[in-house]
Amino acid sequence: MDISFSNELIIDCTVARVYEFLRNVENFSSWNYAVMTVEPTGDRKDTYRLTRDLVHSQEIETVTVIEARTDQFLHLQAAGGRFDYDSKYELKTFENKTILANHIIMRPSGVNGILLKLLKGNIQREVNNNLHVLKTLMEDFPL
Repeated sequence: MDISFSNELIIDCTVARVYEFLRNVENFSSWNYAVMTVEPTGDRKDTYRLTRDLVHSQEIETVTVIEARTDQFLHLQAAGGRFDYDSKYELKTFENKTILANHIIMRPSGVNGILLKLLKGNIQREVNNNLHVLKTLMEDFPL
């Protein structure tokens, strides 16, 4: 039972800069409050070990870049945490700004599926809050 949602925002920054920042997966810890560290696994190109802080515990996920189209699209797939998920980022230019759409597909199993269904709105808001931190970083610290 997949659970999905999307968020979208406009960032006053070029698509190239936003894409470059997102494409460097190790930057995720600077704009996602729950991500403590991201480091390459060394096992395979574009595969990372992500440590997530879940208040009373830590969780390790393996994140893999599935598809990357320069300045257009980035698809990440995560496994090993409480549930597997895909995170897709679409970037479009709008008046020298970037429209960033983030699509999340969560694939929980068992009891996690019921819990995630109940918490979907909260999770979507938290992901949206993270995207606004990304927006602030991109707009307040131009290169």
